[in-house]
Amino acid sequence: MRTPPYRHLLVFGLVLLFTFSTSAQTWRQVGPPGGDVQSLAALPGGTRILFLGTSDGHVFGSRDAGEHWELLGRIGANHDDVIMSMVVDARSANTLYATSWTLSSHGGGVYRSTDAGHTWQLIGLEGLVVRAIAEAPSNPDILVAGATDGVYRSADSGKHWARISPEKHEDLRNFDSIAIDPHDANTIYAGTYHLPWKTIDGGKNWTPVHQGMVDDSDVMSITIDQNDASHVFASACSGIYHSPDGGANWTKFKVIPKDSRRTVHILQDPKRPKTVYAATTEGLWKTSDDGANWRLITPVSWSILSMVIDPENSDRLILGTERLGIQVSDNGGQTYRASNQGFSHRRIVDAAVDPQHPERALVVLTSNFEPLLETNDAGRTWTPLATGLKSGPPRHIFASPDGWFAAPGPGGLLRYDASKGSWMAVNQVSEKSVPTQPRRASSVKKVSTQSTKNSPPKAPASSAASTMTKSTVPFHAKVNDMAFSNRAWYAATEDGLLVSRDRGLNWSTVSLAPAQQPAAGASALTTASIRAVRTSNGDSYVWALTSRQLEVSGDGGKTWISRNLPFEPRGSLHLHPSDENSVVLASDHGVFVSRDTGESWHQANLSELSIDDLASVRNAVVVSTAKGNLFLSRGHQQTSRSSKLSWSP
Repeated sequence: MRTPPYRHLLVFGLVLLFTFSTSAQTWRQVGPPGGDVQSLAALPGGTRILFLGTSDGHVFGSRDAGEHWELLGRIGANHDDVIMSMVVDARSANTLYATSWTLSSHGGGVYRSTDAGHTWQLIGLEGLVVRAIAEAPSNPDILVAGATDGVYRSADSGKHWARISPEKHEDLRNFDSIAIDPHDANTIYAGTYHLPWKTIDGGKNWTPVHQGMVDDSDVMSITIDQNDASHVFASACSGIYHSPDGGANWTKFKVIPKDSRRTVHILQDPKRPKTVYAATTEGLWKTSDDGANWRLITPVSWSILSMVIDPENSDRLILGTERLGIQVSDNGGQTYRASNQGFSHRRIVDAAVDPQHPERALVVLTSNFEPLLETNDAGRTWTPLATGLKSGPPRHIFASPDGWFAAPGPGGLLRYDASKGSWMAVNQVSEKSVPTQPRRASSVKKVSTQSTKNSPPKAPASSAASTMTKSTVPFHAKVNDMAFSNRAWYAATEDGLLVSRDRGLNWSTVSLAPAQQPAAGASALTTASIRAVRTSNGDSYVWALTSRQLEVSGDGGKTWISRNLPFEPRGSLHLHPSDENSVVLASDHGVFVSRDTGESWHQANLSELSIDDLASVRNAVVVSTAKGNLFLSRGHQQTSRSSKLSWSP
């Protein structure tokens, strides 16, 4: 039976299976390595001390030039606080500044850490999307930040901020980039969604500097030549530009293809002024002759979000990428190696673990580029497994006794054929037609009251066999869940419950018609959206959870009884039967336990009610809450006669 994955328990379930054998709750990060590196920052003068920011507020640090990383802390209180830019104070590696964009509220601010990234405080521009920040090389007390509504300056390391651009100016808004003259802190370049601007008096007066640029250019990056402050580079959605006269006139670099011109950063080699790098959403480009010729020095599929050049060894390039994490070149871009040890920040939307071989796992990532990764060694190495997928990342994946299954978003079912190294469609569903001569049982064997109360009845004997015909249709239903027993495999779909008795080759619909009258308030179902399905270890018991009730079969799906849920269902529902009579149900109403096959329910005593997910590992049940907390209950099978479970956070 597959552990039901979703949101908080995805990575957790994977880690728990690999580590749960220890007596204590020991956690080990198992990957997959990499992730989105939204921003990079280094202590000025070197790259030994590095920091990276992610798209959900987490900050990682490295003290060996990016060879190893550790999670330090996070900024903000939201899961969608994108760290847009970071700078390290030139005087101390313990002081960092970061700007954020909170996607859900269209807000953000400027944050500061004084303990090397472990804790962060909001120090200004609260509620504003702040995309850029820079520290004045000539005076580290001066900070300049570019926000959605203007440019702000602090002269006391972020304690106080003042707007230095005109308020409600039609063009001086939506700032994307900031650069400060290395010798004069009053000379500031600011790039907007439209065009670049410049001030030479600390913001008292601003001048548009866009002669030679294509109108309506989103200026994403501005770099000032450290050896010649009048030589300025700018990257925009319309191309890459350079100016020999402090922005008065711009010339576009040629050669780079139009589809690679979304240049997020442009950097100059600190030791070779004619060598310039353009970090784009379609690879890294390099010129060694001041822009006369450019060449692509990474795969075009790489999206470079941030970049640092080692000033002591300018052949060493450290790239922050989308999906692939940190990529390092020690030879000026000729070759690269991943450097993600300690940095595992992929967004996992589903996971499955092989129950027979728990070192084998499959995860779904939020990436069309690399949607599926498999590990066969408990997370030490990961391999892409996407050949044959045609509709992006699947909505769910499952571990069957014979291999992986995947449920595409539009519907249908795929199985992974290891011999072909590809995903193959499950094309046919066998459906029972209406019997040509239906006959009903003349009598039904009476079952005891105790049996009826605690266990689903066995199938009644039929007085005569019915003549049946079969038809086949493509498997198009959206699959929500799967469960696997020795004799039958089940698929919970939006169109009802399906069963395969030939290990997934052919599927037929399962009628949920009861063998007795449904419980009070419950209704008989023939076709319904099935949210989850579970099986017992002994093949006989099957549980199917709909949005209204729990369907239980004690004879391998031949007959069913309906049980009411202990609440009015809304939101997600999660199910875990621990034996033939005991079942745990989790929802946004809390956790409920039944010891009599769903006839009566008792609510678990948890401090939080809104449950996001439920998972079982050996003799434990774990739930994750909407607030991101985990609760663990051990030994539920041993205490099956009790109506109470002991839960601990």
